[in-house]
This record gives sequence, structure tokens and C-alpha cells, in this order.
Amino acid sequence: MIESLVTGKLFRDVEIKQSSKQTPYCNFMLSVPVGEDKPVLVSGIAFNEPAEKIARLKKGDALTVTGSLKPNQWTDKTTGETKHGLTLTVQDCLSAYDLKKRRD
Repeated sequence: MIESLVTGKLFRDVEIKQSSKQTPYCNFMLSVPVGEDKPVLVSGIAFNEPAEKIARLKKGDALTVTGSLKPNQWTDKTTGETKHGLTLTVQDCLSAYDLKKRRD
């Protein structure tokens, strides 16, 4: 696994769920710009406080996450093609809603 800092925009709305042990979690997709090319989609999973923070966001909101990034692959069910992607297990997150205005 690769320890990473990833910034992008939520690809779709996120729903908070509860594990069998009542731990809050959410799955999400981030659209991450990579220069002039098409953005890369990174799937993620977050637990506890980061999951609750991410679940308050909506599609298109900016989000920065830190955690363990892992490459993965799967076979597309319709085409039979091998696809490649990235999955991130979140340790912490930050959005514009977390920032507080400071007055000097």
C-alpha cells in the first residue's frame, strides 16, 4: 500500500452506513484531475468520524483525504475487459466546510 494525500471532487452523493458492529462507514468516489487528461476516479472507504464528515458532502464538493492507496483490477462484466483502478482507505479528511474563518 502507498500512503497518500489525494484531492478531488466527489463523483456522486455519499450515504453513511453502519457495520454489523455499529461502526459508521461510507464508500465514495473522487474525481481527481491529472493535468490535461481525463480525471482519474479513486474509490474510497472511510470509517467513524471521517465517514461522518464525508457523508455530509454532496456531489461536486471538493475533498482532500489521506490514507492507504492500493491499486486494484477487475473484469468488466459487459465487455470482459480487465480494468484498473485505485482504492483508498481513509485515515483523515478535510473539506472547505472544516475550515473556520480567522480574524486577526
